[in-house]
Amino acid sequence: MSESKTTNNERIFGGNFIVIAICFVIALFGFGYVLVKLPEITPEQIKIYQNGTCIKGGWRYALIVTHVLTFVLIPLAMRIFYQALNNLKYPLKTVFASQLGLSLIMVAIASEIGWHVTQCWYYQNDFTMLNFMFYFFLLSAFILWADGLSQETNTLTNIVNGVFAVGLLAVSILYPIGYKIQVMTHDLDAANKFKIPIYIVLTIVFSVLTYRGYKLLEDWRIVFFPLFSVGVNLSFVFLLEQKGGNPISAPQVLYNALFHILHDFAGTQAGVAIFTWLVYEKGILKLASASDNASKSVEANI
Repeated sequence: MSESKTTNNERIFGGNFIVIAICFVIALFGFGYVLVKLPEITPEQIKIYQNGTCIKGGWRYALIVTHVLTFVLIPLAMRIFYQALNNLKYPLKTVFASQLGLSLIMVAIASEIGWHVTQCWYYQNDFTMLNFMFYFFLLSAFILWADGLSQETNTLTNIVNGVFAVGLLAVSILYPIGYKIQVMTHDLDAANKFKIPIYIVLTIVFSVLTYRGYKLLEDWRIVFFPLFSVGVNLSFVFLLEQKGGNPISAPQVLYNALFHILHDFAGTQAGVAIFTWLVYEKGILKLASASDNASKSVEANI
């Protein structure tokens, strides 16, 4: 059994805790604001569920399997990151942040599954409480994950965390406005402009996460993480917007289901899997190999 390399004498209620607490309060204020402003079930959701096209049969099972796969991938990633960061002697607080961030990905996906169930699995990027929860917890997850890869806490990391908190607040304020535009105009394209800040914040977070991942791994292959998790992901989201059809007026079941699956499987999940493998390679596999070689060298000299 491997021993933890972290120490247990780190202060819990230090200066860094206060900064993190303030950031959490700012972000959670935004979350609470949306809980107050958005209805639990929108009339649009009811209309789509009652009159829209459902995805059934093999495509439905494939969509379910794709989303449930996250609940296999993330616990594995949590285990690998925990051991690797300990092996690389990262502080306990950063290990905790990475674990909390990865666990929130599962909260986000649980919200996403609920959102898709209300859509009868026909993807449409509308404005609902579950959709907002998906984005909020996904952003929070990657922010905490990025924080968990910082080896030290300084003024710059505190500023970055503050920017992320304000970003979450801004996203939370703009989301209900987008919902009102959707209700008043019935123009989802116009309403979705208010989701653009979500993608901007997500891109910034991934930039920080990738940079810190590179500092951890010192491996250029980390670029494949944002390439798949952001680039490929959003490419299929774009295709869904263009070719996915409308569940009521112009359903396109084949394109909708296919691009939906690929946006998750070949996008976010592929990126996380790549990052996890690189961390496993650096923080576990290579260290184990070096330890074995050292042991063999000692035995040879006896």
